[in-house]
Amino acid sequence: MLANSYNAAVLEGNSHVNKLYIYQKTHHREKNASVMKIVFRRIALVLALRKNKYDVVFIAKGCWDKRVMRWISLIKPGRVIALGKEKHPLISDLVTPPENCAMSIVTRFHYLMKPFAAHSQPGPLAIAADPYQVSSLRKKHPISDTLPVFGLNISSRKVRQRWSVENFAELAKRLAATLPCQLVLLWSPGAEDNPCHPGDDEKARKMLALCQGLPITAVPTSELKNMIAATQLCDFVVCSDGGAMHIAAALQKPIVALFGNSDPVCWAPWGVPHEILQTPDENVMSLSVDAVFEKTMHLARAVNLVNSNVA
Repeated sequence: MLANSYNAAVLEGNSHVNKLYIYQKTHHREKNASVMKIVFRRIALVLALRKNKYDVVFIAKGCWDKRVMRWISLIKPGRVIALGKEKHPLISDLVTPPENCAMSIVTRFHYLMKPFAAHSQPGPLAIAADPYQVSSLRKKHPISDTLPVFGLNISSRKVRQRWSVENFAELAKRLAATLPCQLVLLWSPGAEDNPCHPGDDEKARKMLALCQGLPITAVPTSELKNMIAATQLCDFVVCSDGGAMHIAAALQKPIVALFGNSDPVCWAPWGVPHEILQTPDENVMSLSVDAVFEKTMHLARAVNLVNSNVA
């Protein structure tokens, strides 16, 4: 597998991945890091990929683009399989999924197996939380191992996918008042004005201030692998559609997903019990706390996380 340094953590430790190649984008570099070093490492990576003479390369994108084809031209594999409509001289097997057919992105990617006459259905998502990271976080933070643990992830990059801190705080109060439980606060770290990776540290501080006296624990996650480990600590996750939601699905967590202006048919959590909330105006802020709480309790009862007689 080839991944960039920003998202490689979702593949690290996965038993289905024999070799993981990682490259760094120049705009992902640390402050004062050398651009030339990044370039030289990229060249070394390309040489290593070419040396292995891979028989087949799958382009894992919903539709191939010119940027990924630059890698293909350098790697020179024997066979290239890609999704899309337009042909390219380097693509040996172009697969075009059915048009006007609503499907999950997982199903769409599964069409990459068509050249091999694969007829199986896509399986569950899989991601490996680092056991050391999970153990370390559990020791550092007072996370219950007897009460149901609800993870509340307050971050979303898209404006129309953002539910307010006040709403999340009210949901936390409703959950804590309804049943004995542990609440875990998750968010994208950093300052809101960070040009590379804007974060929600200020929102997290506000959330904690609004939740004083509640059984809530804030778990800061400076890296993606920390966020994966923190999510593993939870029994249940409430979050907006986005990367954190798909990580929770890959960790087999039941999910209440808040959808704004993205398509639930395409992006719904895959292979796990879930509830989706979306309003006609496709704005998460139009979702009421009552609606989210009701869906949360309904799903929690359905997966036997709480007793069916809990209101």
